[in-house]
Amino acid sequence: MTAGALAPRLWRIGASAARRAEAGRIRSWALALATALLTLAVGGLVMAEASFDGRTQRTLERSPRLAAAYPDEPVRALWRWDAAEAGGLAYDVIHLEPLTERQAPPPGLPRWPAPGEVFASRALLDASGEDAVVAQYGRLAGVIDPAGLEAPGEFLVYVRPTAAMLDRSLMQGISGFGETTGTGVLGEHLHHFGKGEFLAAYAGFVLLPVALLVAIAVRTGAAARDRRTVLLAALGGGWSARACCTAGEAARPVALGAVAGAVATLPVLVVDLPFPSTSFVLAAGDVRAAAPLLAGVLVAIPAAVLLVTVLAQPARRRARATRPTAVRTRAATWSLWLFPVALLFTVRVVGLAHPDSVVILYATGYLLVLVALPGVIGACVGLLGPRFAALGRRRGDAGLLLAGRRMAAAPRTVTRLVAALVVAIGIAVQIQVWTASLTAAGQGAVDSRERLGTSVLRAAPYAGPARVRAFHRALPAGVHALAVRVQVHGEGRGRVELVGGCPALRELRIGCDTRPRPVSFAAADPRLREYLGGVGAAAGMEVVVRSGDVAQLPEAAGAGRELVLFGAGGRRLPAATLNGIAHRHLAMSASVDYVLNGGGLGKLATAAGWLRLLSTVGIAVVCLSAGIGALTDFLRFGRELAPLSVLTSGGRLYGAVAGWSLLLPTALASLAGAGLAWWLAAPVRSVAPSDPLGLVSLTSGALVCALALTVWGAATARRAASGWRPVGD
Repeated sequence: MTAGALAPRLWRIGASAARRAEAGRIRSWALALATALLTLAVGGLVMAEASFDGRTQRTLERSPRLAAAYPDEPVRALWRWDAAEAGGLAYDVIHLEPLTERQAPPPGLPRWPAPGEVFASRALLDASGEDAVVAQYGRLAGVIDPAGLEAPGEFLVYVRPTAAMLDRSLMQGISGFGETTGTGVLGEHLHHFGKGEFLAAYAGFVLLPVALLVAIAVRTGAAARDRRTVLLAALGGGWSARACCTAGEAARPVALGAVAGAVATLPVLVVDLPFPSTSFVLAAGDVRAAAPLLAGVLVAIPAAVLLVTVLAQPARRRARATRPTAVRTRAATWSLWLFPVALLFTVRVVGLAHPDSVVILYATGYLLVLVALPGVIGACVGLLGPRFAALGRRRGDAGLLLAGRRMAAAPRTVTRLVAALVVAIGIAVQIQVWTASLTAAGQGAVDSRERLGTSVLRAAPYAGPARVRAFHRALPAGVHALAVRVQVHGEGRGRVELVGGCPALRELRIGCDTRPRPVSFAAADPRLREYLGGVGAAAGMEVVVRSGDVAQLPEAAGAGRELVLFGAGGRRLPAATLNGIAHRHLAMSASVDYVLNGGGLGKLATAAGWLRLLSTVGIAVVCLSAGIGALTDFLRFGRELAPLSVLTSGGRLYGAVAGWSLLLPTALASLAGAGLAWWLAAPVRSVAPSDPLGLVSLTSGALVCALALTVWGAATARRAASGWRPVGD
């Protein structure tokens, strides 16, 4: 028979074996699921890259061409950028003043706003409410078109100041819109973490667990398949014949998984996709721009999975005699030397690398540790097996003897179970310490808001006397204002001067006196103490208060001035209303904000949301991998121990073997994995200490999983033994 005629037959033999082989159905579903998830994971990577590219392009198109950068181009408009906050998320406020109506407006606007008008993004209007946006910035002229937004969920505002509030000295001249290089001077990417950080987290929390699932799916039911491969080799079949049979076995489930992945990807090409626990919306237009590359992924991923299944078959071994001998495989040693190098690199990278590259290098080192870890665990299991067997022989313990022999002969069976559990622990520890570090970074602002909310607000800038008086007169009833001048002479030294009317001072339980009088920080009203702490007075700076006109606070060299607002009786202040009053009377770029500016809280909250989302996906995939591996290995475990049913009665032997070969390695690996993950998290914990009690709960959960796996394995072996009959295999 020619090779060309033999190949289809071998393909059909492989396809038939997929249905009838040991754990064949489990492997088929595992391969289909692994292929679908790998398609989605790699496709997600392509979508992320396309999203970053699309957002960068749209940001460049709306970025101003500043006269300072393009002096040869005529100035056609004035432009100014400011930052604001809504729901803890920072966003951009762009002030515009066209100098000629012939100049095209920014992308996304149908026309230039009239004086006192505002264009806002739909996401901001939905989040804050149209009334709040109007109260802060002016009449709503329309909604910014998605073509002018970096992402569909971006918060953005274009405002044209009124003639009374227009301050040309604060604005920059521009010749138009549209940059060609860089990443743009505005956009939500400035308020979120960068591309490198996202890709590093995606690789660690999504790609690595999916790769682990693929590896487990490929080796599911490997014992029977390896016997068939060796048989083909003994019959004279070359590598191509064995590859054809192996590919035929995996082709149908891989194709099914590829189709499922493609179907799951289709909706993203049509509609914008919001992501849970984050404020991000993936634009369908960006995904469509990457459609050719996505099509390539849909073809390349199933081909790659098939190639992995072929390469994972055992190599043909030449025998020197025809006598049957025990098969000894050469264990890969690359993980044994990679593991300590990656471990040391990951722990020391923060102290050695440049701050801009620390996150990416740390993630790379952590990935290398997790990749090398299964090989190290397998080596440890292989070393424990003979020692368990020797100990069982000396003690006359059949369960320990059988477990040791089984671990020595097939350490990879235990390794697959243990590796999945340890990787899950590593991911869980990382999300715990990273979330703790992000929370700690903005904890001061969070605590301040929880204590006082909007009962104390800061208003800036401190404008001329006429505008400050107009702002003061426009304040609603029950809102008091103090003018503040902060002058710092050095570290821990300086002076804070507060000036206000008698009603405001009495609200803070301060006597009304035109002469400056010192204020005790410890005895001050909690609202005033909170504010003073925000400007650094808690460090021992001199604080004095006097009654007077809030509009008559003179300048001082090296001193900053602003206004602080208090509610009568400690009531909460309407921040949006006060912001609008400040824009109409104080300055076109005025802001009314919390005592501790929380603009960075949105960035931290977004990063924490992405970490929670990605880690949840990763842990779910790892648990799925562990479940598939456990199911197939327990079927094999039961068949291996089934012949012992003629030698023993009851289930004690099965429980003993399961305990020694499953529970003990898994429990030891869980404890070691928790300690290793905690130690690897040392660079992150050095920035923000984490609660070690979380590690106790993770370890306890891992031990419970180990116990459940052991009970499951023993029960499977007992059921297999009850129905076992000797056959000629």
